[in-house]
Amino acid sequence: MGSEMCIRDSLDLALNYALTKIMNAIEGRDDDLHILNLVTVDEKNIPNTRNVVIRDFSEEKLTIRFHTDKRSSKISDIQNNNKISLLGYERKDKLQIRFDAEATIIDSDEFLLDIWKGMYPMSRECYRVIESPGSKIKSLEDIKFEEEDDQGLNGFENFVAVSCDIQSIEVLYLHHAGHLRASYINNNGKLNGDMATTMPTGTRTVNPNFISLPGAASSGIVSP
Repeated sequence: MGSEMCIRDSLDLALNYALTKIMNAIEGRDDDLHILNLVTVDEKNIPNTRNVVIRDFSEEKLTIRFHTDKRSSKISDIQNNNKISLLGYERKDKLQIRFDAEATIIDSDEFLLDIWKGMYPMSRECYRVIESPGSKIKSLEDIKFEEEDDQGLNGFENFVAVSCDIQSIEVLYLHHAGHLRASYINNNGKLNGDMATTMPTGTRTVNPNFISLPGAASSGIVSP
């Protein structure tokens, strides 16, 4: 079932379709949604955008987790303002998914160490760079790494995880005849859904069920 049919048919189908896409993308290194755009705001209220790899998604808790260097500007931005957005686009289905969330920095050594030990050595290497992310250098030869110790813990002191508590989700299907949009607000662990469409005049008619839906979807409440 394609993204257009899911979004046109009901709120719960649109939501489940999008969340399944995110879940599958965690392990799919070549999946478009494996990497999302993270938007933060710095202390001067200037937005910053960068890519992050999605490492975990919990449909039950409505959380997304990514990993980063605690010395990065992402962390200082989140410490200043923990309201963030994550945006992804899947080209095949023409599906855009946006999460607005509140980010929490996880600095528990016990939790992080379990993740660290399961990482590939290549993934750990970037945390062993002596210079902080974004530091100015004159040439690539200026990049220095901590030497790997016997326990493989060098660089661990720079490793941190960020858990994003999802506050709202927007699912947008792009189509030449008009875009279809489904939006959801987190209300105490349940997602209140709503539909919107931008249809060029005379191109297509809207399925009546697109606005008025049976069962749980008609009330706008969809269980996560």
